[in-house]
Amino acid sequence: MFILLLYNIVGVIVGLVMGAMPGLTVTMTAALVVSLTFGWPMVEALAFIIGAFCGGVLGGALSAITINIPGTAAAVATTFDGFPLKQRGEADTALGLALFSSLVGGMFGLLFFLILGPIIGYYALQFGAQEYFVLTVWGLTLVAVLSKGNFRRGLISAVIGIFIGMIGMDPITGLMRFTMNIPLLSGGIHYVVAMIGLFGMKEVFMQLDSRRGFKLDIKGYRISNLLPKFKLIRSLNIRWLLSAPIGAIIGLLPGTGGDVGALVSYGFLKNIIKKPSRPFGEGAYEGVIAPEVANKAAVGGALTTMLTLGIPGDSVTAVILGAFYLHGLLPGPTFMLTEKSYFYLIAILVGAGMIFAYFIGIIGSNAMIKMLDLPKWYLIAFIPVLCIVGSYALQNKLTDLLFMFIFGILGYILEKSEYPVSPIILGIILGPMVELNFRQALIITGSFPSLLLSFFTRPLSLILVILVALSFLLQRKVTALE
Repeated sequence: MFILLLYNIVGVIVGLVMGAMPGLTVTMTAALVVSLTFGWPMVEALAFIIGAFCGGVLGGALSAITINIPGTAAAVATTFDGFPLKQRGEADTALGLALFSSLVGGMFGLLFFLILGPIIGYYALQFGAQEYFVLTVWGLTLVAVLSKGNFRRGLISAVIGIFIGMIGMDPITGLMRFTMNIPLLSGGIHYVVAMIGLFGMKEVFMQLDSRRGFKLDIKGYRISNLLPKFKLIRSLNIRWLLSAPIGAIIGLLPGTGGDVGALVSYGFLKNIIKKPSRPFGEGAYEGVIAPEVANKAAVGGALTTMLTLGIPGDSVTAVILGAFYLHGLLPGPTFMLTEKSYFYLIAILVGAGMIFAYFIGIIGSNAMIKMLDLPKWYLIAFIPVLCIVGSYALQNKLTDLLFMFIFGILGYILEKSEYPVSPIILGIILGPMVELNFRQALIITGSFPSLLLSFFTRPLSLILVILVALSFLLQRKVTALE
C-alpha cells in the first residue's frame, strides 16, 4: 500500500503542476499520464492516474487567484472573487480558502461515490443491449457541453470521431471498412494515440504559436496563512453544506462536470445569500468557496457515473475512461459485479489523492508560482518527448507516431478554426459502442419498428430515454447561459 500511495503522491504533484499552468489543461494532463503509464502494473497505474486527476482539478485555483487566469475550466468561477481578494491584499486567505474548500468538496464527493455507486451498480446489472445503447447515446450528448457555445461545430467534431472509431474491422461481419485498401488502417486507429495527438501534441503546437507570458506581481504565499482559519471556517460552514451536494449531483449527470458544477453553485449561492461577506465579484469569501467545493465534489459524482454506467461526465473523465480500458478495467454496468474490489481501491486512492493535493498544494504553492514565472518553453519542451514515447510504447509501431502527429496537426487546425477537439475523443471511444449495441439490439428484436418499440416498453430503457432527453435539454440551457 505504501508503494501505491507513493505513486498517488507523484501523480498529485504532476497534476498540480500541470493544472496550475494556464493552457496545460487537466484533459491534456490525463492524456499524457495515460501514455506515461502504459506497460505499468494496473494498480500502480490507477494510483498515478487518479492522483494526477485530483491534483489537476485543484491546481487550476492557484493561477486563477494569482494571475486571474484559470489553469483549468473548473477554476473559471474561482477568478470571479479569488482575484479581487488578492487585489485587496488577501491572497493568502483566498488560496487557503480555495484549498480547504477543495478538500471539503472532495471528501463529500467521495462519500457520495461510496453511497451511490453500489446502488447504481445493482440496477445496472439488469441492462440489456437496448439500455447499453441508450447509455452510450447519453454519453454522446456531452457534445452539447463540449461544443464551447457552437453545437453545430461540436457535432461535426463528434461525427469525425465516430468515423475514425469505425475504421478497421466491422465488429459484426468481420469485413474491412473505410481502410481505402491501406494495410496500416486494417487494425484501426488506437484511441490513446488519437488522445495523445489531439490533447498533447496539439497543445505543443498551440503554445508554440502563442507568445503570451504570465505577469506575476506577487512574490509568494506565507505558508502559515494558507492553513485553515477556524473562526472564518465556522462563520462560512453553511456555504460548504450548500455547495457540496450541488457539485456532486451535477458531476453525476453525464455531460456536465466540475466546470458546470462550479458555475451553477456560484450562481446558486449568489442568489440565496442576501448578506455575503462582501458583494459577489468584489472579493466575497463565498465566491471562492462555492466553485471550489462544487468542482471537487463533482469528481466523486463523475467517477460514480463513469465506473457504474461507463459514461464519461466530461472530457477529462472521457480520457480517464480510455485509460481504464487500456489497463484492463471495464467500467460499466457489470463493474460492481466483476471488479468490486477495484471500486473500493479507487475510492481509497481518490480520498488519498484529495488529502495529498491539499497538503502538497499548501507546501508547494510558492514553488508552483516560481514555475509560472519561468518561460513556458521549459515545460513545453518535455511534452513532445512524452507524446512520442507514449505513442510508440502502446504497440511498438512507428505508424502510431505518424498517427499521433497527424492528430496533433488536426487538433491544431480545428482549435485555430474554433472547432472543439474533445468531441472527437468522445466519438472515437463511444461511437463503436453505440454501433455495436444498436446492431445487437436490432438482431435481438428482429426489425427496426420492434427495436423502437422496445425502447419504450422496457422500463429501464424508458427511464434512460427520459433522462437522456432531460440531460440534453439541461446541457443546452447551461451552454446557452455560459
